[in-house]
Amino acid sequence: VNNIKAVKPGSVTLNATYEGITGSLNLNVLKNPVDYINLTSSVDQARTGDVIQLKAVAYNKKGQILDNIPFEYSFKGKSFDKSNSASGLVINDGRFVADVSGNYLVSASIGNISVSKALNIYERNVKRDVVKVGTGLVNDKHTSDFWVFEGVDGRDYAVTGTWGADGTSYFWDVTDPANILKIDSVQVDARTVNDVKVSEDGRIAIISREGASNRKNGIIIIDVSNPRDVKIISEYTKNLTGGVHNLFIYQNHVYALSAGQKYYILNIEDPINPVEVGMFELGKEGQAIHDVWIEDGIAYSSNWRDGVYMVDVGNGIAGGSPSNPVAFGNYNYASGAHHATYPFKSKSTGKFYTVLGDEIFPNGIDVNTPNETAGFLHFVDFSDVDNPLEIARYELPGHGSHNYWIEDDILYVAMYSGGVRVVDISGDLMGDLYKQGREIGYILPGNKDGFIPFATMAWGAQLYKGHVFYSDWNSGIGAAKVMPVKPDNSKVNQYLN
Repeated sequence: VNNIKAVKPGSVTLNATYEGITGSLNLNVLKNPVDYINLTSSVDQARTGDVIQLKAVAYNKKGQILDNIPFEYSFKGKSFDKSNSASGLVINDGRFVADVSGNYLVSASIGNISVSKALNIYERNVKRDVVKVGTGLVNDKHTSDFWVFEGVDGRDYAVTGTWGADGTSYFWDVTDPANILKIDSVQVDARTVNDVKVSEDGRIAIISREGASNRKNGIIIIDVSNPRDVKIISEYTKNLTGGVHNLFIYQNHVYALSAGQKYYILNIEDPINPVEVGMFELGKEGQAIHDVWIEDGIAYSSNWRDGVYMVDVGNGIAGGSPSNPVAFGNYNYASGAHHATYPFKSKSTGKFYTVLGDEIFPNGIDVNTPNETAGFLHFVDFSDVDNPLEIARYELPGHGSHNYWIEDDILYVAMYSGGVRVVDISGDLMGDLYKQGREIGYILPGNKDGFIPFATMAWGAQLYKGHVFYSDWNSGIGAAKVMPVKPDNSKVNQYLN
């Protein structure tokens, strides 16, 4: 690609020649009708990560406004920290965000006419202490996913799965997060119980099976009305024998992945006799799925290279139901590593996002030594379902993403070897959230007595009744607390004019 700058009005012919073949293009260069530009901004000072809206208006020599001018926006700046350089992002609709505190000059130009405006950017200053509260140690096998729930007796409980082991799931009393107690367990024919979920009323748990000795995997349905004495109600294997990696329970229906290709929908109003009522697949060669998450009657199907599919399973937006799932929205991205989806509506802006997470093991998985992970979270604005726009990312250098939770404009994300990170996602989102200083805090769950001692491998996170619960591949289940904001006695904003 070659860019050519026109310097004065007139006609010109452009020629391009390659190996004896020539092409020509005739252009008429017009005089720039713009005499001057007025540039305003939504604010003159902001924090790192705050999106500032720029508005440029062009005028001719008569002072008349000129419409439909394709302005080019740019910026430069100087960091308050002499060891750092100013950085940020500006896009063509005039939105600007800074990563680093400092003095910035934003500009709008068209041809040879430009105008600039000064902005002051200061630190976001959202740091808080995140402290470990309690641990339910599992160190004789790897731990997989978990779910925290309120039991029918009003106490708080959790269920955890295990990975690459003996098919055990553990049940915990987490009413006192500082004193997490193992209260029961079940063992099924499987090597891995990768996923566990609990019904909205706290009475039914479902667990997945992979690696069954008889090659009939499927799901197990458990009565958890008394978590201290759980009872297996039934198993279901039809169409699920190839292994169930992930599952979800929503309004008396189970959504269970089948051999990583599709998911089946089971009615469990009678949990002793589950009934298959529907199935969803992409119907294309090489189709693959890793996860499904349901919220407000919409299933978010995470399909690796095919990205996320939004599927109506009862919401009504596309006339779907559990027996007639209907896809109506899709977004994919280049890496093809799409592993999980979490939808949320921003409390501060009202915008609807889906957060799409990668899962990448560059060197594969080693069960006995710490692992290298990669990948990040993609924030996709789905406010217009037909035109989704990837607008931001959360990428922790050196660590890959896994499962996550969002509540009240705060992200709780398990970043494998990077631990559990707590991230401010309030306001408009744009650019690199990590560089913008939006991270509130983090914990590293690695335990000296873990399956792999001291090795953090955070699997998932869930905010529950004010505590951040998490599972860790090497140490079991734990709870943490994000502490109140401390008064800012630092001088991080001392340079603000």
